[in-house]
Amino acid sequence: MYNSIYPGYVNFYQGVNKRQITRKGEDEKNSQSSQSAENAQKQDHQEARNSAYFPNGEKVAIDYTKKQIGIDQVLADFRNTTNAIGAPEDVKQEVASYLSLIENQSKKDNPNAQIIQSNLKNASQILDEYITNTLKKPSKVVENWVDALFLQKIDYKSSSPSVEKTFLAQGTTVTTQQFDDTSVRTESIVAEEKPQMETQNGVYVPSDPQLRRMFIQAKKYAAIDSNEKALYAFQTTMDYAQEIGDEQTAAMIHYEEGRLYDGFNQIEDALYNYNRAAKQSDDTNIKARAHLSMGKIYDDYVKFEPAVDHYCAAVSFAGEADNIKLQTQALTDLAQIHTGRYDKENAYMFMDLASVTAEETGSEKVQGITYSKSAKMCEKLGERSKALSLYGSSAESFSRIDDNENLAKNYRSAAAVMMQYGNSAKAKKLLSKAYIAAYNTDNSELKNIITQELAAI
Repeated sequence: MYNSIYPGYVNFYQGVNKRQITRKGEDEKNSQSSQSAENAQKQDHQEARNSAYFPNGEKVAIDYTKKQIGIDQVLADFRNTTNAIGAPEDVKQEVASYLSLIENQSKKDNPNAQIIQSNLKNASQILDEYITNTLKKPSKVVENWVDALFLQKIDYKSSSPSVEKTFLAQGTTVTTQQFDDTSVRTESIVAEEKPQMETQNGVYVPSDPQLRRMFIQAKKYAAIDSNEKALYAFQTTMDYAQEIGDEQTAAMIHYEEGRLYDGFNQIEDALYNYNRAAKQSDDTNIKARAHLSMGKIYDDYVKFEPAVDHYCAAVSFAGEADNIKLQTQALTDLAQIHTGRYDKENAYMFMDLASVTAEETGSEKVQGITYSKSAKMCEKLGERSKALSLYGSSAESFSRIDDNENLAKNYRSAAAVMMQYGNSAKAKKLLSKAYIAAYNTDNSELKNIITQELAAI
């Protein structure tokens, strides 16, 4: 599917320094800084890349500053992207011709980086042209991804003789069969290589009886906010999981511990555990959730590049898992982070993608929330007309499922936009609708706020 974009390589930015970053909102106090947004972004990225310690002074397990992206990995991810956007055969073959040149160059003793980069740019432009024609909106999402890759360390010499067989090296001899749908391919791998994962109420549970009891008990402690007991229970469960070699449960425990530390605002511990979950789990849903959580942390701490990296990874893994709801969340987060930088082109592109995936979920609530968030973004971008239209779409979704609380909040937001237009009559009508919807809820605070706003008009 076209909205599943595969990042070439996602670095885990371990070097977050609490003394050097501020939460969203706090940075507004320093808006008089003379440094441009672009330079600030590059500086943040470099600080994160160069730091090899957690804020508490503990050295990271791996020296990520020495990490390199292999050209084989870049080609494999380009293949995933080509498949994910549903490119037709002629586009695949055109991309294949450039990637074949890259492969041939990468197998030389001293590959020419400039030739490889040039061909990657050409291939990315072909995919962006297809996305542009599909969405009826200019897109540079693949080209921007390639540009981001060039900022990292790349080993341009191929280390895998099998790449030619697994990617698009056949050029004009490519067949449709070589481009099996990603979800089908993933399901096949799961069926052949991994045991069926057991779930309870949609949550993974271990197959080992004792481990299952321990894991569920730890989850219960977490559910009732008994955090110390939950952490101790998860650590005990981890010991047993490692003892019996259950890597999947160990990855799940890392994810659950990450959520707990995230709630405590202990970000270094949260990031460590989310990262371990993403690396260790075979479940693409867990990978997607872990990357989404890491993205939100970096987003909260105004670290643009690592946040975008992890959000893109979440989109990718959610697409593999066919988890359209989570994919919608990640795309919306990408739209919001670009809105915060007043990057209209990318903000609207991700808004459009989020809306399309929300519709694919078939969930009125997901659609309503997505439209509402997009409306707020349009307000920030100064597009009040678009905001009102999206609030209208959101209201339709919420009304169809009798979600009165969200409906009331939606009408209230639309009324605020009308007041910005100076149309108090329409604003009052919208607030009246908001009050009627709020009256059918138990949210007394919301009723009081709307009542006060009506009285003020």
